[in-house]
Amino acid sequence: MMSMNSPNDFTRTGSEGDIEKQLQQLREDLAALARSVAAAGSNKADDLKYKARRASNEAMDASAQALDSARAQFQSIEKDIERQIRTKPLQSVAIAAGIGFLFALLSRR
Repeated sequence: MMSMNSPNDFTRTGSEGDIEKQLQQLREDLAALARSVAAAGSNKADDLKYKARRASNEAMDASAQALDSARAQFQSIEKDIERQIRTKPLQSVAIAAGIGFLFALLSRR
């Protein structure tokens, strides 16, 4: 006997084809969504890298400026002390001796 397709078999076959098409479309949509999410994540990561690099550069610049300022202040203090020693050598020797005496007293305890 020949097998004849009933109307239900035809509908089922048509539905299966539609479902397969829908599944394929769903797979493509999911793949596109995954690519979009990956691109957005990559863009966000690049943005964060740029911001971190910029913050690092700003911190390095601020540190260099602070170091230059501290160096300039130290040199100014050093010159002031040298000038004070040259203008008042006896007073400078007395101050140095007094400081040495205080350190000696403190280190004995």
